[in-house]
Amino acid sequence: MGCVCNSNSLKTSVQRTQASNKMVEQYKNNKNIKTQDSLDDLSHSLCNIGQEITSLGELRPEVQSKINELGTFKAIEEMDSNTSGYSYLICSDGSIFYGSVVNGIRNGVGKQHYLTDGNYLESIWKNDKANGPARMIYSNGDVFEGHLIDNKANGFGVFKNKKKEVRGCWIDNRLQGNGIEIRKNGIKYEGQFKNGIIDGRGQFIFPDGRKYYGKVQQGLMHGQGLMTWPDFSYFKGEFRYNYLKGQGCYTDSDSQTYFGYFFSVYHQEVKQLDIFYSKDSNIEECDKLIKFKKQYGGVLL
Repeated sequence: MGCVCNSNSLKTSVQRTQASNKMVEQYKNNKNIKTQDSLDDLSHSLCNIGQEITSLGELRPEVQSKINELGTFKAIEEMDSNTSGYSYLICSDGSIFYGSVVNGIRNGVGKQHYLTDGNYLESIWKNDKANGPARMIYSNGDVFEGHLIDNKANGFGVFKNKKKEVRGCWIDNRLQGNGIEIRKNGIKYEGQFKNGIIDGRGQFIFPDGRKYYGKVQQGLMHGQGLMTWPDFSYFKGEFRYNYLKGQGCYTDSDSQTYFGYFFSVYHQEVKQLDIFYSKDSNIEECDKLIKFKKQYGGVLL
């Protein structure tokens, strides 16, 4: 809960500043959101320590550039058309809030600049907590846009960084259930997430035309699955940590099917996947196995 402290006493102001600095030292820096991790708790109690504030402070270049690119966040666009009735507050962690303040706490539209780590949040507050549509721009230019309930991401949201875009439903700061991840290297995933991680069942589509359907674990193809190639060949069986490994069947482009034990080896220098086959799972010497060569587009998980 925030408090407004407007003492004219220099001594009192110094004491409060020292107290605020102490809280800053104890404050743990926010981390950028990752699909493998949770959103950070955005809660910060407010305390105006009597300093004259006229701006949110200088934003980091990556943040300002992203604001210029994205434009005004629709949920708070009224702030740009009507600047009256808004106030500045200093948070106990040293961050600065600008927006609607009622009885000394955040209530209504607002913007918050976290000076410690450079993150910038636009949202709607209720009873001093972010509740409603929100956009967080991180100091490195990453962006999360979604819905917050009591400072935590809950509901549909979109996270973007230089490597990927992730869409799905967040529950208490973690991506859960069905979602989509589109990577800049051309790989697309559609399927289940658990605690922010690709996990459950899903589908990977690769830029060279390969497709995988089946079990996924910790972001990898792992478990029973089906891999298809553009030449209409396919493998159905066991995958372990992105590799074909275990019992299964492979059907080549001539519709010849092989049942037995398989394992695979990637040769990244020539962009080739070798699939080795035997009816005997105890034999793994490559020169004693049937080998199928499959070209791939050079993109691995």
